[in-house]
Amino acid sequence: MSLKSLIPAIILYLCFDFSHQRESYEHELVKGVSTVDKDWDFLIFTQNWPGSVCKAWTHNKPNHHCVYPNKKDSWTVHGIWPTKAGTKGPFSCNTTWLFDPEEVRPIETELEQAWTNVEKETELYNLWAHEWNKHGTCAAMIEPFNGQLKYFSKGIDFLKQFHMTDMLNAADIIPSDVKETNAEDINNAVVSKIGKRPVIECVFEDGVQYLLELRICFDKQLNLMECLGEKEVNGLLTNCNISKGIMYPTQLPPPKRYLVQLHKFVNWLQWFTL
Repeated sequence: MSLKSLIPAIILYLCFDFSHQRESYEHELVKGVSTVDKDWDFLIFTQNWPGSVCKAWTHNKPNHHCVYPNKKDSWTVHGIWPTKAGTKGPFSCNTTWLFDPEEVRPIETELEQAWTNVEKETELYNLWAHEWNKHGTCAAMIEPFNGQLKYFSKGIDFLKQFHMTDMLNAADIIPSDVKETNAEDINNAVVSKIGKRPVIECVFEDGVQYLLELRICFDKQLNLMECLGEKEVNGLLTNCNISKGIMYPTQLPPPKRYLVQLHKFVNWLQWFTL
């Protein structure tokens, strides 16, 4: 067989080999990007204070209303967020594994109290669906979170074990619509119980800062650890203005206007009849 007759076969082989190598390379490239994008270093467990969530939800929105847990002094779960050090995310690691209410039906009553959706005008499962679709699908890479029931059950367990209500109450930091607290006292209250600094998040409304969230962090073995990559001010991990007081508001909704007027009338009547 002459060399000339082999040329078409050689060209065909080279084209096939190049195509195969390119396909393998692209597969590895996509696989590598996917792995990097979905990898994470630690978990942020976030609790929020429903009273402050309500402040933000209803601010300048008269048609917005709030739902509270039955225990009016109870912090609730916002989420468990897998996080890559020095950045945010990953997010939405499996867009085909969407939240299914049937998966959490056995613990739904507990979730309503522990993982409360304060924003009444949102859809029934809005908060839980958001947290699972965005964060839970990424947490699912490790066994304790590799299912919707596991993910939400672990949130309930974390809340019971690291309840901010208990930590703050022990330091005599209690909700008030009059008395302010401060970031240093909040930090010390948590550190005294778990030995790690919390991330203290405030929300700002009309020049007032309200205590919104407290976050603590865990490694992949679910050991407590220092939260990484957070803004630090004078040794505190916070977005709050540490030179100003922080309101830790009660969770009672504001009284109806007619009740306020009735209260004023009763006070006036008592004074008038003295």
